[in-house]
Amino acid sequence: MKEILDTVKVPLDTLEGSMATQKEFLDTLGRTTARAYGEDLSDFSRWFKESDGKTLAAGFVTTLDLRDYLSHMLTVRGLKPSTINRRLAAIRAWLQWAKREGELKDLPVFPRHLSEPKRAPKSLERVEEARFLRAVVREGNIRDSAVIGLMLYAGLRISEAVAIRPEDIRIGERKGKVIVRNGKGMKRREVPISSDGRGMIGPWLTKTKSEYLFPGNGEGHLSPRTVQELIKKYAYQAQLDPSNVTPHVLRHTFATKILRSGVDIVTVAALLGHSRIDTTAIYTQPSWRDLERAVDGQEGGGGT
Repeated sequence: MKEILDTVKVPLDTLEGSMATQKEFLDTLGRTTARAYGEDLSDFSRWFKESDGKTLAAGFVTTLDLRDYLSHMLTVRGLKPSTINRRLAAIRAWLQWAKREGELKDLPVFPRHLSEPKRAPKSLERVEEARFLRAVVREGNIRDSAVIGLMLYAGLRISEAVAIRPEDIRIGERKGKVIVRNGKGMKRREVPISSDGRGMIGPWLTKTKSEYLFPGNGEGHLSPRTVQELIKKYAYQAQLDPSNVTPHVLRHTFATKILRSGVDIVTVAALLGHSRIDTTAIYTQPSWRDLERAVDGQEGGGGT
């Protein structure tokens, strides 16, 4: 165990009283988990000695200690909820082990799990979408235009878009639809295609004669990786950050736009192929840009 403690850089002077039990506990874990838990327990040991003035031992930890430690991590150190939750989980695992080993009679009450603030998935702003589409149009590749249109104007997942067959799409002068036969969870759904979407998909649909709408080099369809790369290419041409323009972002843009246009969440869930409404509800959360605009809108206003 000394090798693991050396690896995780646990300062042994902070573990004097609890070193034996912590060593034994970490010995029961895999190397990766022992490394992570060792670092977390080391942090708690240092804080405990500084705040309580005594060396940490399993039997000394109280409910109040855990609340104070959480407060210290959250307000003094400004740690993320995920980091705080992980450290408390390490402490809980150690104390549960200590209780099983007879080192501890009763477990203290742990604080509630901290929730991460929910943010809407990344989506393109109207100006960014326009720039991206101009890059696609300038290239003049009708296949690329069609696969992008399915994600941006019908909200298809990349795996769904590449697997579409020509007979799965119906396009007329005034309306159109795409049939997703094997969506997530093997669910079938039909999604109407807007006039903009029909304009992007139609030219390629009339030209392709393959089994799949987007044939690959072999007998199968175009690979998701190929689609990811072509989207990066157009993002670069549009002078957008390629990491912010992905197949998921195009789908999220579709969902965000229709929600903001007033379409109810049940309808949006059906269009996206979500089996749970709470999955769709994430799109109703404000994005970071929404929060920035809200704050910027206060500038120049009078005080109350």
